[in-house]
Amino acid sequence: MRGISDVQDYVNRAAVVLGLSHWKIEVSKHPCDEDSWADIEVSDNLWNATLRVSAEFWSLDNQEKRRVIAHELLHVHYAGAERAIEALDGVIGKEAYEILANIFNVEVERAADALSTPVSRLLPVIDEVNT
Repeated sequence: MRGISDVQDYVNRAAVVLGLSHWKIEVSKHPCDEDSWADIEVSDNLWNATLRVSAEFWSLDNQEKRRVIAHELLHVHYAGAERAIEALDGVIGKEAYEILANIFNVEVERAADALSTPVSRLLPVIDEVNT
């Protein structure tokens, strides 16, 4: 991978493998926060998402890049459940919502992290994408 357009091409191919072909997942030219290799923002009402990678992403080996992309794409599948939790804000009380939201967010991260390695093995090898 040499640049954002290479990441976009890769994400488009990976999305098909992960059942996200009906999504428009745009790779942003703007980097994500420095505390992560990548992040994804999923639209609340459209089939759109935006993936951002950090400057540090480019220093990862190709297998780790593949795993990071898999991790972020898995978040697209969890987005509906995340919206359901967010809908409870102001409904179940502040303390209960904060407990539920914090636990849910941690567990989604754990699940995406645990699944990202085996799922990444289903994706194309990054070296093969640029040949």
